[in-house]
Amino acid sequence: MPPRSFAPIDRAPLRARVAGLCALVFAALPLIAHAAPPMPAAGERSAAPAVTAVAPARPEVPRPAAPDASDIWAAFQKAGVKESEVALLAQPLAPGAPLLISHNEKLGFTLASTTKVVTTLASLQTLPTSFRWRTRAWLTGAPVDGRLAGDLVLVGGGDATLGSQRLIDWFKRLHKQGLTQVHGHIVLDQSLFRLSEKDHVNTPTPQAGKPHHAWPDAFVVDEASFRVVLRQGADGRLTASFDPPLAQVEVVDQLAGSGRCAAQARFEPVTPESPGKAAPAAPTPELASPVIPVAAALPAASAPTEATAAPETETTAVPPVGRVVVSGHWSPRCVNAVTMEAAPGRALTAALVAGAWTASGGTLDKPVIHRETTAPTVRGARRARTPTSPYPGKPWATLDSAPLPELVRAINKDSNNLMARNLLLSIAPGFSPTTSTLQLAKQRLGLWFKKIGMTQDAPSIDNGSGLAHSEQGSVFAMVQLLQGAWNDPKVQPVFLASLPVAGADGTLAGRFKGSPAQRNAFLKTGTLTGVRSLAGYVRASSGRMIAVAIVVNSEHASAGVPAMDRFIEWVVRNG
Repeated sequence: MPPRSFAPIDRAPLRARVAGLCALVFAALPLIAHAAPPMPAAGERSAAPAVTAVAPARPEVPRPAAPDASDIWAAFQKAGVKESEVALLAQPLAPGAPLLISHNEKLGFTLASTTKVVTTLASLQTLPTSFRWRTRAWLTGAPVDGRLAGDLVLVGGGDATLGSQRLIDWFKRLHKQGLTQVHGHIVLDQSLFRLSEKDHVNTPTPQAGKPHHAWPDAFVVDEASFRVVLRQGADGRLTASFDPPLAQVEVVDQLAGSGRCAAQARFEPVTPESPGKAAPAAPTPELASPVIPVAAALPAASAPTEATAAPETETTAVPPVGRVVVSGHWSPRCVNAVTMEAAPGRALTAALVAGAWTASGGTLDKPVIHRETTAPTVRGARRARTPTSPYPGKPWATLDSAPLPELVRAINKDSNNLMARNLLLSIAPGFSPTTSTLQLAKQRLGLWFKKIGMTQDAPSIDNGSGLAHSEQGSVFAMVQLLQGAWNDPKVQPVFLASLPVAGADGTLAGRFKGSPAQRNAFLKTGTLTGVRSLAGYVRASSGRMIAVAIVVNSEHASAGVPAMDRFIEWVVRNG
């Protein structure tokens, strides 16, 4: 094959173009060196693995280096928390603003009490702002000269904020309406929540000393915490009174009269069939009342001033609904006022209602009892027509809770589990007077997720409080929810005001003191065995608002809290 021939090439223009390109490259070298972050030394871990850190680009100005987040990861490493056990995300809320930092943002983590962010936002966007829990009263007869021959029926509406003092005030208003003596029963109807034990399989069983584990109930009072005041009279007999007041209970004195101050107390329901006998032990919330120590271990010399207690329990012919057994060692020199937390349960609720009625000045001839009605239940998640009430006519009286914004504030500021669980049940379609079930509430929650465009990434909700390890989600999903709340003019002010303020109130009152984050971070906290979490908003030193979420799932999660705080402070400085 004959060799190819090439036309002669004029190389002068080529040389000129090459020289020009070289000049451009050398001119750009300082800019390239400025923009590139330094490489780690041999054997050194890079500053922050799998982290995206972005600053807004400016026209004709080189992009600045990513903010150094190495101190966050060093703090986690010091705490024994692996990088795989941490998920975090910070996203400026300004439209179109780039991501600030992220790590494991799409992975599912147990959320703990930051689950309440989901519950409260869902309620704010599915219930009217005027929503209130309502307790209703019906009479099975007409009062004559203040006396009712029938029953006073109290239908619980899920009010988890109901306390003895509010009940006493309400009962006083009933007295002014013409009812002071009930010759029948006070009947507690808790049927507006239809729940079974399988609805609680993922949450702890309520027990004495842990009222925050109380299962949801349509009629609950004081979350099962009260004070027992012990006194020894001149005749040597021991008397007891309660704050808030209890009635229809008997006190069983099993104390040894030694010089030591080490008493125990327990609350026992009494079976209706055998008023003198305690109910048999069973793994149910109202019967799980183990003996617990009470704070009576200080001599009188170092005791705090005794608070005013309720009137002493009076002897009555009405069969008791429960008994308070006090045992151990106690003497008059011990602290009189002690706190006893009993396992939540219906017998205790009955004793609290009876105590409130008596303290209000009313009289009651029969025990407070519970009754299940057949209140109608909606079968689907669509809006239902108002059903017929199981009780005739309008209620004789009603007692309303605070409106929804105040409920949300109490839930998030103090991380109230019972309120969160009752609020989730309250979003069921047609709730109050229609019965709610956990299944219906979850169906309504699912419809809400679809409405806001969150389907595949939606968090998994079990009970709405964060008590279940099965309540999981990604920090990406949490920040999406926070962004949506921020952009909703109806929701934003209410939700933001509900979050604990760093170093100021709620569950963050003692955290971030003296930190750049103090009063600049508004965060829902989360604490569970092996879990710590934060979700909310940070006001950066630049003035920008940043949506943030961080979750740690680790056996060393509690040790990782300082590193989590360092992340929030990093966002304040670099946001």
